[in-house]
Amino acid sequence: MTAVTTDGKRPARAGAFEHRALALLLCAAAVLAPPAARAQAASKEELVDGVLTKAGTLTIVRDSPEDGLTLTLRLGGRKVALVDGTMYAGFKAHFRGLDGGEVVVMWASDGGSGCPAMFRIVRVVEEARVSMSEEFGDCSDSPDITLESLPEERILLRFPGYYRLSAQEEPGFRKPPPTTWVYRKGVLRELKPAARKRR
Repeated sequence: MTAVTTDGKRPARAGAFEHRALALLLCAAAVLAPPAARAQAASKEELVDGVLTKAGTLTIVRDSPEDGLTLTLRLGGRKVALVDGTMYAGFKAHFRGLDGGEVVVMWASDGGSGCPAMFRIVRVVEEARVSMSEEFGDCSDSPDITLESLPEERILLRFPGYYRLSAQEEPGFRKPPPTTWVYRKGVLRELKPAARKRR
């Protein structure tokens, strides 16, 4: 039963109770707002590239259009690495069923014309074990990528020796030599050309 004063109005205490109830409702709405806000933020994400692995889908995601030069590498939706200083990226090759897990070759670019692409090796062993190499390459975006099985598994990445066309006009220009990188048993290294024997 609601208390009523002699003038027919509710006492001030009842009004205060209503204010508290309204405040509680507003607090409840605020508590429920973050998931909705998160859902709205998630809708702004941009999927850049993806590849299916046994441990889940490996994706490159731009968290928001305003994010600029930062992309996120995810496995099954879980963040596994940040790729800073990168405007564009994608997957160049995918090797399944290797002894040491799956290997994905990723390229990345800051969008400038001076260096079209650099590369990283992403190794996926299982959902909880993902590793990414440091950047490597010679700025060429078209390496020759091959898998050799004998005498042991290794991935070879041969770069042609990148140079800007305008560099040909510079005095003393010499075309850079090709380079080769090898990824074997989780280790990436550049193969040095064999020294020529003097006659």
